[in-house]
Amino acid sequence: MNDIYPDLEWYTSLSASKNAAPRCPYANVHRCNRYYSSLYLLGERNIASKMNEKKIIELDNYWQETDLIPVVQEHDPAISSSNGKIFSVSNFCPEVSFNFFSLFTEYMSKYVDEIDRDYVHQRLSSEARSKDWRWEWMSIKEMHYLDCPAYSQLMGSAYSANKKENETQKDEILEIKPSFMGVSINLKSLYKWVVKKAHNK
Repeated sequence: MNDIYPDLEWYTSLSASKNAAPRCPYANVHRCNRYYSSLYLLGERNIASKMNEKKIIELDNYWQETDLIPVVQEHDPAISSSNGKIFSVSNFCPEVSFNFFSLFTEYMSKYVDEIDRDYVHQRLSSEARSKDWRWEWMSIKEMHYLDCPAYSQLMGSAYSANKKENETQKDEILEIKPSFMGVSINLKSLYKWVVKKAHNK
């Protein structure tokens, strides 16, 4: 039995143990496609307020220009629901899950029938477990943002961008121009590079 209760205390404690930010720094529709897709789905299924159509088109076009969107449907966030009632969610952003369901999860599923639900509820009552996700969900898969596949991709993308920028700046520092030694130093670029290095320490 999974005894982890993935609430805010669990999440931030795990972040602190790994010297990471308390919450995901990419939890924004402009910074993470999984966050955007999860939020979009909730609106489409009438579980949350629907985004403005103009904003949806803008964000769809934005993410289509990147290499950070899934290429197979199995990797996309998904919701199984009917008339605003959720049966399951999968591949969800844990930050979005918490904002709407109070649990940091990537997967959650409801009870199949009342018999299973009542059996588990009876057991929880006998064990006096008032704080337990099984009161509402049959199964879940907790997730911290550090373990999120989308986070790893975003970190890799940011690393590549920073590496390319650093290489460009280094090239600008040493410029091949007619001079006494054939190479001149761009003091302005050198100053910017030194300041950035000092800031990142």
